[in-house]
Amino acid sequence: MKLFTKETKKIIVDGCAFHCLIDQTPNHEFVTFKIYPSRTKTSHVLISFTWAATWHINLHKPNVCAKLVKYTIEKGWDPTKEKKVMIVEQGDFLIKELDLDV
Repeated sequence: MKLFTKETKKIIVDGCAFHCLIDQTPNHEFVTFKIYPSRTKTSHVLISFTWAATWHINLHKPNVCAKLVKYTIEKGWDPTKEKKVMIVEQGDFLIKELDLDV
């Protein structure tokens, strides 16, 4: 069985391209999900999930990535502007709120 460490997914949401970096390094305390607009690396979103919560979801699915991107934009993150950073330190609530376990 291959353990995931870091994987980058490319996704298009509402006509805009994004890179999603999923970091599942086994010795880290949390699983992190970073969203970058494709044209810049200075703006990003960082969402942390507990390991227990990620057993119920697959962060690598395109529809899960898209839901997380849409959520962050709705909450005020502007991927069109430089140096815009949003951090969600405990993202486990998003699993239920966004129906990510489906």
